Amino acid sequence: MVMTAQEHSHRGIETPRQCKPFLSVALCLCGFVLSLWAGPSAADTARPVVGTYILAERGVGVVEQLKPGRVTHLLYAFLLICGEGQRPQDKDACADRPAFSIAPHADQDIFSAAFERLKARDPQVQVLASVGGWGGSDPFFHLAATAQGRAAFVQHALAWLRAHPGFDGLDIDWEHPGSNGAANGVPLGSPDDGERFVQLLQDLRAGLDGLGRETGRRYALTVAINTTQEQLRRMPMGRAAQSLDLVFMMTYDFAGPWTPRVGHHTPLRSARPDDDRSLTAATIDLRAAGVPPGKLVAGVAMYGRGFDGVKPDGHYAKPWPNDDGSVAYKDIAALKLTRQFDRRTQAWSLVGKGRYVGYDDPRAVRAKVAFAKQQGLAGVFAWELSQDNGEILDAMQP
Repeated sequence: MVMTAQEHSHRGIETPRQCKPFLSVALCLCGFVLSLWAGPSAADTARPVVGTYILAERGVGVVEQLKPGRVTHLLYAFLLICGEGQRPQDKDACADRPAFSIAPHADQDIFSAAFERLKARDPQVQVLASVGGWGGSDPFFHLAATAQGRAAFVQHALAWLRAHPGFDGLDIDWEHPGSNGAANGVPLGSPDDGERFVQLLQDLRAGLDGLGRETGRRYALTVAINTTQEQLRRMPMGRAAQSLDLVFMMTYDFAGPWTPRVGHHTPLRSARPDDDRSLTAATIDLRAAGVPPGKLVAGVAMYGRGFDGVKPDGHYAKPWPNDDGSVAYKDIAALKLTRQFDRRTQAWSLVGKGRYVGYDDPRAVRAKVAFAKQQGLAGVFAWELSQDNGEILDAMQP
């Protein structure tokens, strides 16, 4: 996946996973939650979640090509916010726009119409507009800081939904409460962001419920979150989850050009007992934080992360096969490297010629689907649909 200023990332956060004091030693050593707890939640559906993000700049063709019954949730990425912290490239789109309104872009209407056509073919699909993303999250730090800012954003977000009936709700992708990783060169973050995050979600939930009474529809509210313990300490996710339908765990991008050593970027299990970078660790930590498992959605990657000049100690010379170190799954076979399976992490990679590429192949995806079912999670989702050749989406089916 080629990371643009609009796209997901976990850059700048690499923290060892520490066992929670109330989790057993055996739990931390094995890395699995062995008990099942799947209480009722607003996310309960007849079918497990199969979701995928769709990056607007890739074009509407991926929507038109979707066959009925393949997905339950589509997440349009991204809506951008005008006002303080807006992206420099949104200057013209945001000219004369109110603070904390949605930046208008032509593709929003095009996608809304395409989503309406899709739902005519497949009425069960839910379409969410994802707001923010890596590089587009700076306005959240400003708008969430005051009740007036939150109210303005909620008002504008609801107006946007009224004008785009192809959408069924909002996905908040604030990267990340407490620290933005200086995504646009300006460090932002406050110890108060966690509480502000909860308040923003509460305000949005109330606003969406009001809009639903007006239109006769129910609007969903979800979040996409970084799952490292460093980040989770900044966010009271148990309280946040009370306002949410689903929590999309971004259990990918755990390794990349921003990490000093080679690592698999989307493993099922952690490489070490003290490592928080895996789907299993994320599930343990979010359940311990009070998030019902029936609201958690496991992350799948439709792309790999590669490194060149890999040394025995794990350091590397540069990302590969490009400056971003990303490669779409549909292009993986062309790399002509040797496939390798790591039993510790239950993850597949490509190795050879001093190179390493960690990725999800269909076997790894099926293992994540099985894990989600075993743990009573809502389902699975992926970033990002245009990078697939159909094999990953096939493997995501319940």
